[in-house]
Amino acid sequence: MNEKAKQKIVKLLALANDASDEESMSALAKAQELMLQHNIDESDVFDYKQVQKSEAVIDTVIYQGRPQKWLYRLASIIAENFRVRTYYVSGSPIELRFVGIESDVQIAQIIFEYARGSAGYCARQFLQLPEIRRKYKRKWQLKQDYIEGYLVGLSKTFRNQVRTNGYEIALQVPGIVQMEVEQKGLVPGKDISHETKSDEAFYSGYAEGIRFTEKERLSV
Repeated sequence: MNEKAKQKIVKLLALANDASDEESMSALAKAQELMLQHNIDESDVFDYKQVQKSEAVIDTVIYQGRPQKWLYRLASIIAENFRVRTYYVSGSPIELRFVGIESDVQIAQIIFEYARGSAGYCARQFLQLPEIRRKYKRKWQLKQDYIEGYLVGLSKTFRNQVRTNGYEIALQVPGIVQMEVEQKGLVPGKDISHETKSDEAFYSGYAEGIRFTEKERLSV
């Protein structure tokens, strides 16, 4: 990823300061599209593969804090769609990390931070609905169910875009990154799945996550 392309994506996500804004809700899908187009567009004047060979593999902490399971799942979704790998380090606090080519990690971290803020904002808005506020005893569960739906919708948005545009090859994690991860000798982590109990909350979150593809594309 060259500096010009990265600046375009940073500029795009800078427009998403208010997650309730209609245009900002297409930011993640557009950022993914820009990154993948840049990688496979033969009209680009620079050779991504050549840059990739010269770039270092980095291992960066993207989150430190309480072990909220949905953040592990979000990191996995971003990693799968932005050409990096993710793992966590147990402790107090826990650390979530991305491993990848430096430019890919920088973009993936920007996307992770935006998605984290957007999911949290949308969940809080959902909990303020009059019919939901009355269910105060179930507030924590409803929030988790909403966020789970949001993540499922977001993941589907990314997958659909990849299939529609034929970006599967562009999403392959570079071999040097795979080697770096293998050398770490990582072991399977704890169960981070979520059991949904409220269909209402789940599908409200799902609709919000999937709507990234329904918004008008942003120009940069």
